[in-house]
Amino acid sequence: MALTLIYTYYNQTEMLQRQLENWASYPEELKQQIRIMLVDDCSKTPVSELVGEPDFHLEIYRVMEDMYCNIGGARNLGTKVCETEWMFHSDMDHILPPSEAEKVVALAEKNERKIYKFQRIDPESGKTKIHPGTMLLTRKVYWEVGGCDEDFVGNYGQTDIHFFYRADPVVETEMREDVQMVIHHIGETEGIDRAKREPNRLLFEQKKESGNWSTDYVRFPWEKQR
Repeated sequence: MALTLIYTYYNQTEMLQRQLENWASYPEELKQQIRIMLVDDCSKTPVSELVGEPDFHLEIYRVMEDMYCNIGGARNLGTKVCETEWMFHSDMDHILPPSEAEKVVALAEKNERKIYKFQRIDPESGKTKIHPGTMLLTRKVYWEVGGCDEDFVGNYGQTDIHFFYRADPVVETEMREDVQMVIHHIGETEGIDRAKREPNRLLFEQKKESGNWSTDYVRFPWEKQR
């Protein structure tokens, strides 16, 4: 079977290099089982210009409009174009070492009605923490949950929170402590103000009350670049 690792990318050149080195280190058998997808969320320099010819399966899709905090839209695009049933969504600063990637591949052969979540470990402190944006699930389950509501695009926050709020009555979520990503903060994502969360917090409360979740997905031009 094949599994697609989907990473959203936005002006994170140093983390991109670290990820490319990690994926290149995967043993050949693992490379045959895994596809890598980068969803470039309209970075200043297209990610397609920053990668060479890797010896693993790499797909690149680019959002052609720079929309503030478009994480939900980028995830929806990645899921829309994904050709494998199982997907592993994650962020650019989360490294999945070869040994852990092998565990994720094995896990993808188990219960297709679950969403699997994982821990990340800080290599300096050794502390672990769940990261809600990293998950293993099928495309079918993703859309049954409702995908990411793109009404939240344009402001920071609540994307992971609203997705799992909607997932709770639909499918079981299982925390897997046997899989640990390694977090690496190399550089900062430009132009993101994480302190301004109030607009999306209020929008989330409104949508919880009204049930008016949007299904208007991928509201922007995009293209496949690899």
